[in-house]
Amino acid sequence: MKRQEIFEQSLIMINELRIELYESNTIDCGVRLELAKDCVCISIEHGDVVRLLLASDYPIQAMVLLRSQYEAVVKSYWIMFIATNEQVSRLNFNWTNEEQKLKDKFPMVSEMLNLLDNANLDVRHIIKQLKEFKEYNLNPLNSFVHTGKHSFIRNSVGFDEDFIIKLTAFSNNLATTACQLIFKHTIPDRQKFLVTLHEKYSDCFA
Repeated sequence: MKRQEIFEQSLIMINELRIELYESNTIDCGVRLELAKDCVCISIEHGDVVRLLLASDYPIQAMVLLRSQYEAVVKSYWIMFIATNEQVSRLNFNWTNEEQKLKDKFPMVSEMLNLLDNANLDVRHIIKQLKEFKEYNLNPLNSFVHTGKHSFIRNSVGFDEDFIIKLTAFSNNLATTACQLIFKHTIPDRQKFLVTLHEKYSDCFA
């Protein structure tokens, strides 16, 4: 499948995913789930921009957003399962100027993943996938964020079509991984929707 077809199919797929997410009823888990859902929505929106940048021939900038999308997904799981009540309270602030100026004191992505992994949760298969993504992709993505060597290399040699398609698939994977957290907490459980989505749009995923 060519990249333009992947972009078009991904857009349709994400729209279906977004509709299902918004129409699903979640169980009452309080502010913790609401904050996690905010992270999920942010990660999906990051993915929208990743595809837009890739389609507009701005792959380096797309890599920067892909890094942010990944962190939003990891943070959604950390908030839901690991964050202390105090940390949740710090995220659920009243938007005053004073609170907005307070420095965030939350774990880095690596620490969040280690905490999630050590907790032996029933979503450990997802945590394993997130850790594998980190192992293979996080250092290059960080390099793009900080205009490191990968930025200079890719600015010179460019990105071939297969790589662009792979980046799109990575972003799509992150979007569905994020939504799985919410569907796990819906009434009824809607995680099977993702299986159907992956089968229907198999070319859109890595």
